[in-house]
Amino acid sequence: MKVRRIDLDDEEMPERVLVDLSHDEAAYLALLLGRQAPNEMNQVMPGGSSQGSAVYRGLTGGLFNRFYEDGTDGAAEAIRARS
Repeated sequence: MKVRRIDLDDEEMPERVLVDLSHDEAAYLALLLGRQAPNEMNQVMPGGSSQGSAVYRGLTGGLFNRFYEDGTDGAAEAIRARS
């Protein structure tokens, strides 16, 4: 993962972060989030369930469901096959 840009808010604190993820990093993140229950995500941080769900939906809908018949599971299978 590489941080490309950090946008700051009016108080000079990070508000938005643009990152580049490799295919495998994105798959790991989606698989990890997909296996967490909403209450587990909320234990990580307040509102964690909605944040985690948004990231998961973005990765699965925008990437893995488009290129793999089995979505994130298909991506994980492809990673295992080449290892």
